[in-house]
Amino acid sequence: MEPRAHVLPRLFIDVVLPSTIAALALILALCVQQTHNLAERVDATASLRLARLAGELDATNGAPSQATLDRTLLEGKEDRVVRVEWHSPDGTLWSSGTAGNGATYRSEVQPHGSASSWVSMQVDTRPLHQAQAMVWLLGALCATGVLVLAWLARVSIRHRVLEPLSQVRYAVHELVNARHPQLDNTPAATEFIELRKSLQRLSELQDEQRRDWSAMQHDNAVEALDRLRQSQAATRSKSQFIALVSHHFRQPLQALELFAAGLDQNASQEQQSLFQQMRNSIASMTRLLDALLEISRLDAGVIAVKPVGFTAAELFMRDRTSLNHEAVQHQVTLTWRGSHHQLHGDADVAASLLYQLASNAIANAPAGRVLIAARRRGQSIRIEVRDNGPGIAVIHQQRIFEEFVQLQAGESERRGGYGLGLAIAERLARLLGTRIGLRSEPGSGSTFWFDLPRMPVMERHSSPQKQATATWRQAS
Repeated sequence: MEPRAHVLPRLFIDVVLPSTIAALALILALCVQQTHNLAERVDATASLRLARLAGELDATNGAPSQATLDRTLLEGKEDRVVRVEWHSPDGTLWSSGTAGNGATYRSEVQPHGSASSWVSMQVDTRPLHQAQAMVWLLGALCATGVLVLAWLARVSIRHRVLEPLSQVRYAVHELVNARHPQLDNTPAATEFIELRKSLQRLSELQDEQRRDWSAMQHDNAVEALDRLRQSQAATRSKSQFIALVSHHFRQPLQALELFAAGLDQNASQEQQSLFQQMRNSIASMTRLLDALLEISRLDAGVIAVKPVGFTAAELFMRDRTSLNHEAVQHQVTLTWRGSHHQLHGDADVAASLLYQLASNAIANAPAGRVLIAARRRGQSIRIEVRDNGPGIAVIHQQRIFEEFVQLQAGESERRGGYGLGLAIAERLARLLGTRIGLRSEPGSGSTFWFDLPRMPVMERHSSPQKQATATWRQAS
């Protein structure tokens, strides 16, 4: 495993190897010292015995004495002396013993009144070499023992440290991956036994936490589902209530508008002004109820999308009269471009979406210009509504799609709006499966757009275009 491939060499190099090298160096030093001491001991013994013999010969004035040489040879048997020689000044040689292999030691003798002479002693060094070989053999045995101990230390580190560490690594890996580790009960050191118990306890705590978390998630899911059901029920109730109220309020308002128109015929100028204000208030309330009804229908999901093929010209003609009338009221120049493009989608929903965006642009660009255009963008057709109004800051570009949000305070009375047009447009875009894009800066006007797919080629030749206009509602 990975700890064995990295930790074991590191521990061996840092802990065992220095001690092993130190022990081997000490054994080597002891062996060298011991062999040197043995050689020095033999040299010292031979030099002392040779000096004693030279002293005896010097005391006899260099007179040769075979008995002295024999005695010296006999006494040196313990020190492995094999031959003793005396060389006189005149070249005479006196010796005792037989020559052999070994080390030869020589010392000069200076008798009184005569030329110098010298004595030599040959010592057998085989016992010395045997003793030195034994020292090196014992050193090699000690070095082998040290290496065996180092190998045993490596094996011990592997079994007593690395294998428990591998178990710990395995347990931590399993705990990290949210699994229950299977720990064995093999004998180990006290520290690893305590660590194993801690990991087992941690695993149990993780299991308990996982069970608690699962129970909490289940409770949260049930609570969220209940809240969703309540929210959906509240939304349906709100939509049904608004639709019901709008339906019941619309008829009285229409009746009031008819009554006001009837009374206006024989009224004085002051009464006509009063009736005109009444009709304006009734129209404003009717627009509000229509917008609330439209939002409630979109939120309730009762509008079914029926994709058909149609042209941009048919889309532009849908509410063109109403938009031109609004443009005249606000002194806005309204321009249409790109009516030849072929589109595919729900014509009613697309026309309602375009009407909301165009009406919002006209209301926000008094005495200005509004461009409604269809442009090709890849496999889609982009419907753009561009105005040269005051523009919208980036921080407000998301808020304008919320209900009853109007950025310019005091403009609602002048424009006669309630901040519901873009909220309705955003819901219509979702219903079409598209989204409303916005590009605007303060003082540079605004551009709203949405994309519709192009009409398939086969549908252009198979379906008549007039079917799309047959289901459109009349402009309000």
